[in-house]
Amino acid sequence: MQISRFTLHVVGVLALLLVSSGLVIAQQTKPSCLDDAMLVFDASGSMAATDFPDGAPSRLDRVRQALVKVLPAATRARRLGLIVYGPGPNYDTCRNVTLRLPPSANAGDRIMAMVDGLRPQGRTALTSSVRQAVDLLRHGEKPAVIVALTDGRDTCGGDACQLALELKLQHPGVTVHVIGYRLTSMSGVRSAFVERCLADETGGIFATAETTEDLANALSETLGCPAVTHLAPHHFR
Repeated sequence: MQISRFTLHVVGVLALLLVSSGLVIAQQTKPSCLDDAMLVFDASGSMAATDFPDGAPSRLDRVRQALVKVLPAATRARRLGLIVYGPGPNYDTCRNVTLRLPPSANAGDRIMAMVDGLRPQGRTALTSSVRQAVDLLRHGEKPAVIVALTDGRDTCGGDACQLALELKLQHPGVTVHVIGYRLTSMSGVRSAFVERCLADETGGIFATAETTEDLANALSETLGCPAVTHLAPHHFR
């Protein structure tokens, strides 16, 4: 049976349309600066430290300075929420994980007001905080972003790498960026930071920051628009 040129042309056009549609669908599922995001914020006791060459202000105060620079632009582009871990009724419990704000439009001022009211206390429940952020964002399974800021490892027995594997398999639309703040010890040695697997397994950025400027750059890259995801470690120095 002979196939006319017209039939071949129609088949070719249809195939091209299907491929193009597939590309559009694929592009729509990639993380973008318009996806809902949650900031998982470390307000544990160690954030009161003033271990900088020039002394005070504290780690938390310097984080505030970085957020002031980043949030206005970031929250114009996307809905942003806030989860805080550390402060709570019992400073030695790992249950002090608080949803301060679900993803909301133009949330910069509200988030800053909440962060300004924090007083460092408690332990580092990083893994359980990220898990709560995932539960909040996964409704509808749309692409979403989590930016986890921490100045140390999980001290509450959480298995961050197990959570990372679960996210990779069960919630591939969720991208976790991890910002390790002041991970270098007083001796100048940076120990292995296993919680970076949250970023490695979900296609996120793992960034380290030692100064306020480093931190502002890391927050801008992970929360800003556009946020380009890299698999290699980032060192803002």
